[in-house]
Amino acid sequence: MRRGIILGLVLVAVRSSPALALDCARASLPVDKLICATPKLKQADAAMSAAYFKLLRETTDHEFHDALVLSQRRWIAVRSQGADRYGQAEDDKTDDREVLLKVTRDRLTRLQTTEPIRAMERQREIVAKDGGGSFAGYRTSCVLLPPPYGGWSYGCWGEAHRQNNDRVCSVEMVWASGHMTEYRLVSILKGGEPNPVATCSIGPDTTSARCPEPGDNATIWGDVRWNTNPASSNDLPPPYTGDLWKYDPDIDVDAIDQPWMHDCLFAASYPPAGSSRAAPAGK
Repeated sequence: MRRGIILGLVLVAVRSSPALALDCARASLPVDKLICATPKLKQADAAMSAAYFKLLRETTDHEFHDALVLSQRRWIAVRSQGADRYGQAEDDKTDDREVLLKVTRDRLTRLQTTEPIRAMERQREIVAKDGGGSFAGYRTSCVLLPPPYGGWSYGCWGEAHRQNNDRVCSVEMVWASGHMTEYRLVSILKGGEPNPVATCSIGPDTTSARCPEPGDNATIWGDVRWNTNPASSNDLPPPYTGDLWKYDPDIDVDAIDQPWMHDCLFAASYPPAGSSRAAPAGK
């Protein structure tokens, strides 16, 4: 949690300005000093920075341009924290310089492609028919995934919210100990704020009702339903407009392009009759 708070403060502080190339004359963080003292790392960082600024110059869409700036700032903030060897990574013997070289070269490769722009174009295409609103957008967390999960790769996941009129449909992907849990939330605007009306989840760390899916067999899966009394603090909270990005080039958008999300946004009512039940108070 503390890492997330620090990262959030860094992003807010520099939200409007492009990410700058590393200036070794002013390097103060341990990671930056290590980069400057290692020729291969310094060269890789310079190439990555050049690719980033080239992509910025070529991006004429101002919304995509701003998202790229935020994305690079976030990546730099994560890299600056170095390799977190807590937990599963405690026994990893990879030299920090190797970790930094890998993630920097990975970032270089991504910035040299059209993948970031294509990701945002798809996000725009998916929500084109939504009514939209101030509660639509993304809130993402990124880390360096240690072995055995990511081999020190840069991984991002988090919340995605779509809005159509007074209905907000949300999904959150949470990574823990090598697996993902998906949380879904339906909110209705009341007094200008989203009010949770139904929640469910899928995955090993499910804390609420298991989400019903087309073709579910009640005999096999048992109690699958939407919880229409989402009082648990473990459920995905409704979106807060102050920290949402309109576009995020670093996430997998498949989670927002599912049949349930479309039905949630455009059906006359949602969840559908027969797929939900109010949980006891306090559950």
